[in-house]
Amino acid sequence: MANITIKMKDGTVRKFLHEGRAGGSWTKSVRYEAAFAVVTDEYGKETAIPVADIEEVVSESHRGRW
Repeated sequence: MANITIKMKDGTVRKFLHEGRAGGSWTKSVRYEAAFAVVTDEYGKETAIPVADIEEVVSESHRGRW
């Protein structure tokens, strides 16, 4: 995954766009833990968002389509 868009129940949209990092395949990722969606960036920074506030999570691969 590289581009992650989180649509909140209040109508706001949070975008975590691919920024890249030197040295290979570093990219953004999302995982789900208990009551949170946790987004991790290319440098290891984590942002936890309560799932109770989320309407939808969309993740788009940064890799080219074959």
